[in-house]
Amino acid sequence: MKQSLLTLLIVLLMSACSTGNKFKISGTIEDGAGKMLYIQKMDLNQTTTLDSVKLKKNGEFSFTGERLNEPTFLLLKITDQNYITLLADTTEHIEVMANATNLEESYRLTNSIGSAYIQIFNKRIRVLNSELDRVIKEFQALDANDKAGKKRLEDEYRQLILDHKTFVGEFIMENFTSFAGYYALFQRLNDNSQVMNVMDKSDQVYFSTLATSLENHYPDSERAKHLYNYVLGVKAQQQKEALTQKLLQEAKSGFPDIEEANTLGEKIKLSSLKGKTVLLSFWASWDQSSRKENNNLKSLYKKYHNKGFEIYQVSLDRSKILWQNAIETDELPWINVSDLRYTDSYPARLYNIQKIPSNYLISAEGEIVGKDLFGNRLSERLEEIY
Repeated sequence: MKQSLLTLLIVLLMSACSTGNKFKISGTIEDGAGKMLYIQKMDLNQTTTLDSVKLKKNGEFSFTGERLNEPTFLLLKITDQNYITLLADTTEHIEVMANATNLEESYRLTNSIGSAYIQIFNKRIRVLNSELDRVIKEFQALDANDKAGKKRLEDEYRQLILDHKTFVGEFIMENFTSFAGYYALFQRLNDNSQVMNVMDKSDQVYFSTLATSLENHYPDSERAKHLYNYVLGVKAQQQKEALTQKLLQEAKSGFPDIEEANTLGEKIKLSSLKGKTVLLSFWASWDQSSRKENNNLKSLYKKYHNKGFEIYQVSLDRSKILWQNAIETDELPWINVSDLRYTDSYPARLYNIQKIPSNYLISAEGEIVGKDLFGNRLSERLEEIY
């Protein structure tokens, strides 16, 4: 791979030429006389036609455009099913030779290293899809009892995918400022699944590496921002799912414990209330919905507290003064704690709190028996218990 890419780069650089302050795409499309040829720009959310031309008898064509501010994906297209993808940069003069019958499988190009990389990835994905289809057909043709044959083909299928992932990963690590890597990360198989899976930790490192690099090198690029935010979003989702999983696992034998300080600085454990029915409530002094819900809770607390009902409330405040003032103003009689870390509150992250007010109802036996119970729903549930 390294040798072939290096050789390709040298050839392209040797043949490169300048068109001043514009980029140019020209060449010859054989057997294309009279056909319309379009050049389109691929943005994140849309594809825009920049220009079109009717191919001459000899198939020659030429497109010129303003200097590109960043590497840009372009389509050279005859129909929606017959096109090639280019990755043009600044003022490149890309030369393309192809046959109109099948642009993708016949084209040759010079003067664009990015476009050459795209061509390599497209050829590899075609070969990969072909090989995977072959393996699937062989698998389907096997005798149902041929376990050895099935395992061999399953291993071959996985290895084909792994080899492609390795190729893409090595490319990104060696070309971490290339948008060709972005293109490769989102290539799909015939079943429409992505080869590279951002949810897979081994693949995620390549998404993260490229996202950070492109964001640093092209801070104004919409595509670079998209990849960077995409990776951040995935990582945030994985963290939430991990916390949720932790909650579910611990709920089987109880609940995730919390130990935070009240307004007097006294540490109080949630687990210290075992034997009581506990409403674990999340709120904040700055949230009016929370303050309104607290007012509703006061009547339930008065009604059931002597029967063993307790409220352990966690505030997502960062100002102790405002938090304490809200407790005193609203005359909240139950346990109130906070680590004063605002929305980064550890208890809130532990219980995967996405909004406030929010709550969990914990039985006297230490099991979570309800979530986000408000108004009549909470009142009816407590009436069932008591």
